[in-house]
Amino acid sequence: MRVFDLHTDTMMDIANHAGKGENDILNRYHMKDYRDGEIGGQIFALWVPSKFEDAAQYFTESSGTSQEIMMRMLARSFKEFHETDAVGIAYTAEDVERIYDSGRVPVILGIEGYYGFNGEAGMVDMMYDLGFRHGMLTWNDDNEFASGIEFTGDDKGLSPLGKETVMRMENLGMVIDVSHASEKTFWDIMDCTKGPIIASHSNAFSLCSAPRNLKDEQIRAIAERGGIIGLNAWKGFICDDMETATVHDLARHARYIADLVGPEYVGCGFDFSNYFDPTEGTPGIEDAGKAQNFVNALFGVGFSEDEVRAIAWDNAIRVIRAVLG
Repeated sequence: MRVFDLHTDTMMDIANHAGKGENDILNRYHMKDYRDGEIGGQIFALWVPSKFEDAAQYFTESSGTSQEIMMRMLARSFKEFHETDAVGIAYTAEDVERIYDSGRVPVILGIEGYYGFNGEAGMVDMMYDLGFRHGMLTWNDDNEFASGIEFTGDDKGLSPLGKETVMRMENLGMVIDVSHASEKTFWDIMDCTKGPIIASHSNAFSLCSAPRNLKDEQIRAIAERGGIIGLNAWKGFICDDMETATVHDLARHARYIADLVGPEYVGCGFDFSNYFDPTEGTPGIEDAGKAQNFVNALFGVGFSEDEVRAIAWDNAIRVIRAVLG
């Protein structure tokens, strides 16, 4: 059963391999897993760190400012996109289906943290013109736009610049993502937008108290807007005792959210880490090649075939169509 994955850091992996002089990176390192797991579409998130220690942990070339790291990732990723036959860039739900039918993986370009923007709201317009149709203002820490979930001092929520930017994103037609937002940022975003909002890679706080997971009132708010919550396969977001986490426990998060608001608001946002931090992999769903294990686990917690198909694909396409057309 085909799966739409709402969050992957593949552009970071492209940049790291390209920095070593490699090419055809998607075919060499990712496409087998996509085929094995029936990954039929993804949001590729451009993650730009704000701190040197984060860059050094995940990037083979960590020197430079956030802006310089962002430019390296953009240049290397776009070169790969132009040269590969593995993926196609999608701007609408119709594009997703057309690219999928052509035998390629449709990719929606996204941004995970506006740290490379240097406080310039106009960067959103520039990224939109480059083809980006998704964005989240923060990663874990604060920036000029908003507080992340690991905010310092008080939770300041959206800054005036952040409010301007979120409203600009909605007017442009970009998917607004709250997975790394602080609670105040989350509610500020809800207050200044009207359309569907997604949490691309977050689970249920009631089952695992990781601060990145969503509390019940946040889950209800996303559902009331017609949004979606993509379930995260990192073991630290599945069980409080992370070493006990399995793919079946991740399916329990789907069951919990569906029982709270309905299965139509549940999706997949696996955030697979096998290519940069395999220690965070969850048994049974360690990488994209194991995505069908999650599909099968959904049947094990009582979902029907139509509900599983919706969680795996249809719910994501519904939100993409609502926001992007």
